[in-house]
Amino acid sequence: MALTSVLVLGPTGGFGQFILNDLVRRKSEFKRIAAIVDTTREVSKTKAKLLDGFAAQGIELVRGSPLDAVVYEGFDVVIAILGNHAIKNQPEQIDVAISAGVRHWYPSEFGADLTVPGNWEERYYRDKALTRNHLKQRATEVEGFGYTYVVYGRFTEWAPVPHFGIYPKQGKANIVGSPDMLQSLTPVKDCASYLVSTLLIAPEGSERTFRFVGGNYPWSEIFQTLERVQGKKYDVLYKPVDEARATQKKAIQSGDVDLELACSHQVIQGTGRTLVPAPYDNEKFPHIVPASLETAFRSMFEDETMRTTLGFNKLFSEIF
Repeated sequence: MALTSVLVLGPTGGFGQFILNDLVRRKSEFKRIAAIVDTTREVSKTKAKLLDGFAAQGIELVRGSPLDAVVYEGFDVVIAILGNHAIKNQPEQIDVAISAGVRHWYPSEFGADLTVPGNWEERYYRDKALTRNHLKQRATEVEGFGYTYVVYGRFTEWAPVPHFGIYPKQGKANIVGSPDMLQSLTPVKDCASYLVSTLLIAPEGSERTFRFVGGNYPWSEIFQTLERVQGKKYDVLYKPVDEARATQKKAIQSGDVDLELACSHQVIQGTGRTLVPAPYDNEKFPHIVPASLETAFRSMFEDETMRTTLGFNKLFSEIF
């Protein structure tokens, strides 16, 4: 059976909003669409207004803790869209959801393929790997429970940000890797459309993986596109992987988890492990045509609403 009773965990983040927008667009195809409003955390006025807007469009708001079974009751599937520091909470959330009758989980990954050699051991993917192990174990214990991995490489709009060593306002970049190293990028709106479409395909077995890619681009093309969109020349310095590893070690020693994660991610990028291996599943959904690299970048730079949804406006002075 298709997964038509959907609960979104983490609805107000950048990707969560795109998922809900696409679910709203296709709500006639679903029985129930809801979002968890986590009452254990303070909800800002901005997020409260956002949630009210979704409610006005027919999204059900389920209030409670993600560790309360009652919030999961009546749903087929949970889509978890969590920040780096919250991903580690998924195993406990999964257990609670299963106890409430949830039969499918989309874990918070939505990036590179963890099965690519070397990725599983990276610090950036540690909590995602732990979640994968937990899902596999629970699927052996609970009849009818399954999970879906959706792999995109990286959201196109997240590529030119300081986390990866790119500073658009200054027109500078410090990239771990080389000019010809390919990066798999997929625009965030298209990522949401692909994911929502997979919900309507009935799972066969406990585990499935979809791989979608908007394009595989070398850094040289990425910077040429940024230069064309911004109308400025970039000063790009390519750095060796060892340098990022050294910085990561210092971050561990100082307890700077965010820097540790960023360095780990840059090492992954610098060793070509953000490239999603073929074959891809784009052709299963021919009605979705990913936006080009230039179109996605122009939308991010020129559309304030897009930047707000992405959560980039608070970094506006730094990035743009």
